[in-house]
Formats: sequence, structure tokens, C-alpha cells
Amino acid sequence: MKEWIRQHSQLLIILIFFILSVLSLYSVYLQKGHIMIGDDYHFHQNRIEGLASSLQHGILLPKVSYFFIGGYGYASSLFYPDFYLYFPAILRVLGFSLATSFIVFSIGINLATFILTYVSGRYMRLSEIKSFLFSLLYTLSIYRLQDFFNRQAIGELLAMGFFPLVLASLYLLKNGKETKWLLLTVAMTGIGLAHFISLEIVSIFIGVYILLNLRYFLKKEIIVAIVKAAGVTILLLAFYLVPIFEQMSHVTFQVTSNPLTLISDRSYSLIELITHSFKNSVFHASSANIGVILLFGLVIYTGMLFKRNSPNRELVVLALLFMFMTTDLFPWQLFDYTPLNTIQFPWRFLSIVTLVLAFLIANDDIGLFKKFPSSQIILVLVIFLGVGLYEKESIDTEGKRILSHHSYDQTNSYYIGAGHEYLPKEVDYSTIKKNKKRKVVYDASKVEVTNIKMGFDSVAFDYHTKDTIKTTITIPFIYYYGYQAKIISDGNTKIIPVSLNKQNGLVDVQLSKKGSVSISYQTTWAQKISLGLSVMTLLVCAIWKVASLRFTKRESKK
Repeated sequence: MKEWIRQHSQLLIILIFFILSVLSLYSVYLQKGHIMIGDDYHFHQNRIEGLASSLQHGILLPKVSYFFIGGYGYASSLFYPDFYLYFPAILRVLGFSLATSFIVFSIGINLATFILTYVSGRYMRLSEIKSFLFSLLYTLSIYRLQDFFNRQAIGELLAMGFFPLVLASLYLLKNGKETKWLLLTVAMTGIGLAHFISLEIVSIFIGVYILLNLRYFLKKEIIVAIVKAAGVTILLLAFYLVPIFEQMSHVTFQVTSNPLTLISDRSYSLIELITHSFKNSVFHASSANIGVILLFGLVIYTGMLFKRNSPNRELVVLALLFMFMTTDLFPWQLFDYTPLNTIQFPWRFLSIVTLVLAFLIANDDIGLFKKFPSSQIILVLVIFLGVGLYEKESIDTEGKRILSHHSYDQTNSYYIGAGHEYLPKEVDYSTIKKNKKRKVVYDASKVEVTNIKMGFDSVAFDYHTKDTIKTTITIPFIYYYGYQAKIISDGNTKIIPVSLNKQNGLVDVQLSKKGSVSISYQTTWAQKISLGLSVMTLLVCAIWKVASLRFTKRESKK
């Protein structure tokens, strides 16, 4: 039996992770056919539904989601990567309910995070047991549970699944494994496909990590490896990044003209952070925390800093630094009107603190597991107990957020995120919501409009202007760069760009004479080229990796 378990240990670990992925969600998503909703659930719910609607209409790579805002369209697919959402969206297309699709997706997120964290531990030379503990400590950490249950910040949650791979990549590079640079590329690309803010946070973490280990990284081969990893990551994410910069160069959005918050307003006092961590407090606007297990780990390993030749000293310093950056002791006022303000909430850095402390505790530099072998079992039990108690307290205190699966399936397309970040600054959203019946707006004294057809992703009509001067017609779409008008007039067809209505942020088209016109969003050249660049980079990386593996295998046989 022991021999069989040893031979199939990896399979058993994955099976345990799957069971834990389901059980850790049971109370909040499955029990009694109810689901607990979080702060961001409406938006991500609509993203899944919107992507499913696009797929059903044959739009495989949407930029504007016409499910949003009752058909006015919101460029959620352009500014928020849809990559991982194809899984639940396809389930919706296949006929599964929105609640079922989301729950299956959530189980998948948990399982992937368990596995990626375990694999990362193995990369960092942790034993199977320590890698298992690392995975439990990280995947079932309080901060991550807050993201999952109370915030339902799906983008951040997906990105956190790749954080351990970043740490493993840095570990390998620090130890002279420059040939492993592709692992860092995979990790950073995985984060970028989930959540751009997390990419910013991890980039800061990487920068500080390198500074603290400068003597290991100031080597030509390591520098070249990092440059290659960064370059390939940018190329792989070009299909996402280039269209964003293109939009930003043509349109001013509310994310810059009217930011949701200033980062200095969202920091905590140190006492608040420690108190809430000690109590495993349920998340509210002022109670994000790392939980009591990691807090004790931080205290213990902070004490290790005073020992000579203490291992992993830089990780302890990193944990303390990012914990400090979460508080109002850090001068966030200096960064309110800088790109760092896009991070919005300093407590997002607790994801880094969680990662580092989970590794330190599992790695066990103090030798606790050797002195007290039963301490590993006790730690696992405490983790499970913490998860159970946290879920119970969440349900007890957030009862108003518990919906039946049937109620969860009822969507409202007008939820586009609290900040309405990617609406043009000219859009008054309250006015849009008052005019839910979309209309083509024009001056009847100047033009006659007939045969109006409102399609899923287009508006078409016939027109006849009453003089030779061009007249402007407003189309009920939120404006994004890429909308075009296809005009058929006098037997000729031409494509013309449309313009932004400066009063309401909708699409304006100028027409003259007589004809028919169809207005729709079209993929721009920048979008096409960047997509081609990303696909080509992916193919080159895959071919290179396969070729290098075959070469290594051939050499090993000699």
C-alpha cells in the first residue's frame, strides 16, 4: 500500500486538491442551493454573460460587449482580458445556468491555484509535504478568501494563482538558473491575462526583490534572461496592451478624468491591520487582512532578522515592506496623481505579503517541523478550521448577500463597475440609465430616417437628407475608437469613420444625400497587427520549447 501511494503521490495530491477546491466553496456557493455574492459580482457576472452572448452571435474575439448597458455597449472585453472567462462563457453557451457556470469556474480557479502553488514549491526545492503546506497556506489564506467570497474580485483572484510561479522564477534566477527564464514569462503572461493592476503590483515586487538580491542578479546571463522574459511577455500580451493604448490615445476615459478613488484615501492604520489580521476579520472596506496564521508567521520571522546568517532574510524584509505599504505610514499622498494611483487600494499589496509568508512558513527555516513532526498536522487542521470559521462568519454577517442560484441567474446589464472607468468622460451615466430605450437621434427638419434596424452589434437605416449639407445623426452606442459606418449611396459603397459626440459620449455619423448606412465596431489595424504578433510569438515559443526538449532528450541518450 505504501509503495502504491508513493508511486501515485502526485495523482493523490491532485485528487486532494480537487476535493479541497469543492469543500472550501461548499458553504458559500453550494449549500442549500444558495450563493454568497461579493462586491464585484454584478460586473463579472455580466462579463461572463456578455462574452457568452458575443459567442452566440458568432463574435469570437469581441472588443465591445453589447450585453452591457442594454445594448449601448461597453468595451469590457477590450480593457479587461476575457481569456479565462471563455471557460464559464462556453458553459453558458452549452446551456448551463449562470450560477452553475460560475461555480464550476470557481472550483477550477481553486484547483489551478492549488496546483500552481504546489508546482512552484517543487521548483523552489521544497519537499512534497512542504509544497503541499505552501499550497494550503496560500490558496486557503484569509486575504485570498476575502477576494473570493466577499469581493468576488475575479481578475485579482485569477492573477494570484500565478504569483507563486513568479516567486519560483525569481528563486531560480537568483540561483543561476538563467535557462528557466521562460517560467517567468509564463507567470507574468498568466497574470497579465487576468488583471492589469496585479501585473503592476507584481512588477513592483520583482523590482524590489532584485534590488535586495542585486549581487545575484548583476550578472550578464541573468540580466539577459530577465530582458528576454520581459520582452517575450510584452509580445505575448501585445494583443491586449496595444489596443488599450490605442483607445487611450483617441479617447479620454473616466478612469483618468474622474478616478474612482485616490490611493492615499484607502490605506489603513497599522493597528487596524494587525487587529483585523489577529481576528481573521471578514472583509469590509477597512478590514482587509492576512489572517492570524500568517500574522504569527510574520512576527516569528521578523525575529529571525536579528540572527546572523538568517536564511531568506530578503523575503522577510519584503513581507515587512509590503505590509508597511498597506498602511497610512507609507507616504501615499505623493502618488495620488501618478500611474500608481491605478492600484486604487494599498491593501492589494497584502497578496504579496500572503505569498511570501506562506512560503516562509512552509519552508520552515526555524526547523519547527523537524522538532515537532506533529506540528505539520496541527497546522493543516488550523488552516481548515480557519477556513470553516471564516466562511461561517461571512455567512452570519453578510446574510443579505446570500442569493438562491435562481436569483443569481437574473442579470442587470447596467452594472459596469463602481467607477465606470472605461466610459468616455463625456458620458453622463445617469442620463444613459434614464434613456434605456435606445433611439437613433436626428433633426427631422434636416434628414428623413426610415427602416431602422437595431441588430445585436450594429444599427442600420435608410436616410435622405433634405439639402446637400451634411447632417449629423447620433447612434445609440457608447463611442470607442473603431466604430465605422458602411454607406451605400448611388450604387457605391464606402467606409467612413464615425466621431465622438462631445455632449453625450455616443457615436455620431455625418451623412449627406440619400442612401443606406450600417454602423458597427470594426477591428482596427493596431488590434489586428498586435494579435498577429502575440500569436506568432506564442508559436515561436512553443516550437522553440519543443525543439529544446527533443534536443535535451537526444543528448541524454548519448
